[in-house]
Amino acid sequence: MARVFIAVEPAEEMRNRLEEAGMLLSGSNARLTLPTANQMHITLKFLGEVQESKIQNIAAALEKVRSAPFSLTAARVSTFGRRVIKAEVTDQGCCADIARQIDEYLLPLGFPKEARPFTPHITLARIKEYTPDLADKTEILQNREFGTCQIGEILLKQSTLTSKGSIYSTLARVRL
Repeated sequence: MARVFIAVEPAEEMRNRLEEAGMLLSGSNARLTLPTANQMHITLKFLGEVQESKIQNIAAALEKVRSAPFSLTAARVSTFGRRVIKAEVTDQGCCADIARQIDEYLLPLGFPKEARPFTPHITLARIKEYTPDLADKTEILQNREFGTCQIGEILLKQSTLTSKGSIYSTLARVRL
């Protein structure tokens, strides 16, 4: 079994800026888990534990997705629920459209459609223990812009959980 998700990955320069924002958040007294620049992505669909024998079929289903490469902008830091600090993403609805197509093409493989509305974002920090000074750090980043980049591929990723955090590897790349 493999823990699998489907994502798009911003350009390295944008990921580095996002990582710097996460480092600013870590200056608070809150207990946070921060992704590294190499771990930053926009999840289109989380599949969970998947039998290795299904990986090829999932990759083949992703080949059916139709989208041109698109621009993505990351800006504005806010919270997502009570446990996530995120950078908001604008992309003219492209990620949402791709996520909808992924839902359609993976349904015959036994993966249910996502019930929640899709909100593209990039996680800057996961909050393990909140302290009031974290709100001050988040407010500093509230209107920060992280840039715009081109997205030209969808990634099928594996997440391996370790005591030091998740390690991501790419199982398949599908060009848009």
